[in-house]
Amino acid sequence: MAKLELAMRLSNTRRSRGSREKEVREAKESDVDDVEARNREQKRLTTAQTLVRSVMRAFYSTQEILVIEALVTHSALRDDELAYLMKMNLKDLHRLCASLRDARFLVVHTRPEVQAGKTRPINRTYYYIDYRQTIDAIKWRVYKTDKDMQGIARPQDENKEYSCPRCKAQWTQMEVLDSVSSEGFVCQRCGSLLERSKEREAPGHQQLSRMNNQFKFMTDMLQEVDKVVVPECNFDKAIAVARPIVREATHEVLASIPVDTGLNKPSAVKGLANTGPKTMSVVITDGTDEQENIESRKRKERLLRENALPVWMTESSVPVKSKFEDGEGEDEDGNPAKRVKLETADPGLDIDVPASATGIKMEGDDDDDDLEFEDVM
Repeated sequence: MAKLELAMRLSNTRRSRGSREKEVREAKESDVDDVEARNREQKRLTTAQTLVRSVMRAFYSTQEILVIEALVTHSALRDDELAYLMKMNLKDLHRLCASLRDARFLVVHTRPEVQAGKTRPINRTYYYIDYRQTIDAIKWRVYKTDKDMQGIARPQDENKEYSCPRCKAQWTQMEVLDSVSSEGFVCQRCGSLLERSKEREAPGHQQLSRMNNQFKFMTDMLQEVDKVVVPECNFDKAIAVARPIVREATHEVLASIPVDTGLNKPSAVKGLANTGPKTMSVVITDGTDEQENIESRKRKERLLRENALPVWMTESSVPVKSKFEDGEGEDEDGNPAKRVKLETADPGLDIDVPASATGIKMEGDDDDDDLEFEDVM
């Protein structure tokens, strides 16, 4: 029994040792694969970096070349760090990097950071290179320049290859075909024998040939870049592999920590927690609820009262109602007016009019006539 247990222990030990060796071997293989993958990615990135550096040295100024060289070396730099390396102030550096940003040679990224000993975050500007975007911009510029040069070049039939040594006139090959002698083509103006200049070429073709010779290094590298996949580069990847700047003791700055923007959203009331509704529900009805109709009617009536025009705008100051309307009224002295009823053949057509309108003298009307002034003796 003891021998059996000892054999089982030995087999378990061998099995566990074999599994550990297998795990170690797999870990080594995975490490080797990771190293090879990083090496391949670095090789592709090196090809893109060589292209960017060559283009910068061929077409840009010294300060712009130094900016790109610093970004290639350090991967990502803050504006004050780049200004420290370039020995420039921030204003001039921002102006210089703005032109490179417009040319798609670098990317500008801004994020809030908090310096040590302070609570208020400030926005800091970072620069890095997006190699895919830069390579696309280089391809576009080469294509655009080539098309512009091809537009300048003149067709072969418009190239004046023949010239007259006497009158200095120049002729194309099509123009001298009908002026032929036994010795060659003759001038249509003076009759002298024309000379053909083999070195005379169209200016556009000369510029196009010169451009192709000067751009040959760039087109060759573009073909090499097209054979590989350039790794994607964003700010997070660039800042993760960024090489730090070593400053002198006299130029030390406070360290800053990036701020998570999701934790610094402004609230409705400063200093108070947001107690507003967290959810919103939508209820759809057919509009038959009586209570809602009553509330809607009351709300409309309240709005009408609030928006009603004043009385001096809705009612006229000139009365339009007759003073004898509704059977009542007063005369000029303020006494009740007397009315007369005119009877007609049809009782239903009797008319009630003021007495003053008919000229009929009523009882008591002669009181005013008796009031006469007596002659003063």
